[in-house]
Amino acid sequence: MPEEEAGGHEESLIHVAIEAEELFQIGPLHFTNSMVGALMVTVILGLAAWYITNRSSTIPSRLQSMLELPVELMAGIVSASSSRWRGYVGLILGFFLVILVANWVGLLPGVGTIGITHIDEAGHEAVVPIVRPASADLNFTLGLAIVAFVMFIYWGIKANGAGGYLKELLGTPLYMAPLMFPINLISEFSRLISLSMRLFGNVFAGEVLLATMIALAPLLIPAVFLGLEVLFGFVQALVFALLAMTYIGTAIAEHHAGEHGDDDHGEADAAHAHPPAAEAAAA
Repeated sequence: MPEEEAGGHEESLIHVAIEAEELFQIGPLHFTNSMVGALMVTVILGLAAWYITNRSSTIPSRLQSMLELPVELMAGIVSASSSRWRGYVGLILGFFLVILVANWVGLLPGVGTIGITHIDEAGHEAVVPIVRPASADLNFTLGLAIVAFVMFIYWGIKANGAGGYLKELLGTPLYMAPLMFPINLISEFSRLISLSMRLFGNVFAGEVLLATMIALAPLLIPAVFLGLEVLFGFVQALVFALLAMTYIGTAIAEHHAGEHGDDDHGEADAAHAHPPAAEAAAA
C-alpha cells in the first residue's frame, strides 16, 4: 500500500498534452500556452517587417539577406502558378512565414520545458509549459486551414462566377448531379480537414518525439532530432503553402481552360463558316 501511494505521486518524465493548456483566465477569456507561442510568432514577424521596412538598403546586409531569402523563394514559386499570382502571393507568403516561425519557435530553449508545476488527474506531478508551439494546437492549424479554404472558394467564384462554380460542383452531365454534387462537396471540405490535420499531426508528433528524447537522453541525442525538426518545420510550412497555392491555382486554371476551350470552338466554327480564300478559289 505505501508503495502504491508513493507510486501514485511519482513525477512524470514526459508531459505532452494533445490540447493547449490554460495558463490563466480573465473574465470569459481563457489564455493558453499555445496563445503565448502565437504571440511570439506575431512579435518576431513584426520585428522582421519593421527591420525590412526601415533598415533595408540597396546592398543588403547578412541579416537582410537572411530575411529576404524565404520571401524571394516563395515569390518565385508562386509566380509560376498562374497569371493572377500577384492577387494571392501575399496570402501564400503569410501562410509560409507564420507556420515556419511557429514551428521553429517550438525549438527554442525553454519552450515546452519551463512551466508551472501541478498535479494532474492521475496524481502525477507534471509541468504545464508556459510557451507551446502554436502549430501544435489544432485550433491554430484549423484557423489557417479555414482562411485557405475561404480564399480558395473566393478565387473559384471570382474566376468562374457563382453560377460557374456551382456548375462545377454539380458536375457533368447534369443528370449525374444527384450523385456528383455530394461527392464534389465532400471533396471540397476534405481539403479543409487535410490541411489542418496534416500540419497539426506532424508538428505534434515532433513535439512528442523531442520530449521523449530529452527525457531518455538529455545530452547528445536530442541535438540530432532538433536538427531534423528544423528541416521538418521548413517542409511542413512549405507543404501547407504549396497546397493552398495549388488549390487556388486549380480554380483559376479551370476557368482559363474553359475560356480556351470556348475560343477553340469559336475559331473552328469561324473557319467552317469562312473557308480560306485559296479553298474558295479552288472550289
